[in-house]
Amino acid sequence: MLSCGKINIMQTLDFLKLIRYKNLVIIIITQYLMRWCVIAPFLNVINYEMQFSEGLFALLVLATVCIAAAGYAINDYFDIRVDMTNHPDSVVVGTRISRRWAMTINNVLNFIGVALGFWISHKIGLLTLGFLFVLVSGGLWFYSALYKRQLIIGNLIVALFAGLVPLLTVIYEIPLLNKIITPDRPPVEATAASVIFMYVAGYSVFAFLTTLAREILKDIEDLEGDNIAGRQTIPVTWGIKTSKAIVVSLLVLIIALLTIVYVYSFKDFTSFIYLSVFIVLPTLFLIFKLIKASKKGQYHYISTGIKGIMLAGLFFSILLWFIIK
Repeated sequence: MLSCGKINIMQTLDFLKLIRYKNLVIIIITQYLMRWCVIAPFLNVINYEMQFSEGLFALLVLATVCIAAAGYAINDYFDIRVDMTNHPDSVVVGTRISRRWAMTINNVLNFIGVALGFWISHKIGLLTLGFLFVLVSGGLWFYSALYKRQLIIGNLIVALFAGLVPLLTVIYEIPLLNKIITPDRPPVEATAASVIFMYVAGYSVFAFLTTLAREILKDIEDLEGDNIAGRQTIPVTWGIKTSKAIVVSLLVLIIALLTIVYVYSFKDFTSFIYLSVFIVLPTLFLIFKLIKASKKGQYHYISTGIKGIMLAGLFFSILLWFIIK
């Protein structure tokens, strides 16, 4: 009896590892923070409430998580050979979960995600939005099967999906807002949807740039396995020096954009301290470390650091909630 219990626990842990449950938790947190710390307070200022219901939003989050989890599963399905070279201790598919089960998990999760996407879109009267989930699902599948081997395209697909995660919250909210906040309303009300979109889009750009930087760093880490597999990643094709220069450029761009956003949108001392201490200074430190990096472990450290910066940027939305209120 105890043995069966241990087996079930191990199977559950393997499944959670396959679908990258930690990343899925971040997706959930991201979308709820966008909803309650960005969209809601802006609407409260002009005495409006969110039009996209809490139940439908929960289904939207679930749909996003299912599509992402399916993407992780199919990625491991196609990456067995490369992962055995780069990360042999972390390989799940083909060792603890069969390839057949990995494909089944991918198919089931994709079906649930796409079906929910169409159902939500139907409920708000915009059925065509459901095809967005089909596009993302197909994009992640082709990324794992084909585009991951091609120069730049694979990195851009993953970064675009990361940028879409916060953006989905306004893609479904704004059409409903536009039905009640018409252009003939007072200016502060009429422009509300545009302001909300701008702020959430800022998070999407931040997610896109940080994810793109991390993806290139991960390719530097995986250079050996990618080279053996014949993949045309940026480090394999253009070399480590050029790859590092691209990542440094992306990190500098992030700092520049944050500076512009602060100057034109905030200007308060609290935001200055937060952005400086938790994002700008750590980013400058990682740039310094990256310029000197030469070992796989060093690149992994920098990649982890960028993930920390991503989280710091995400949690700035909590501070934004206090600023708006």
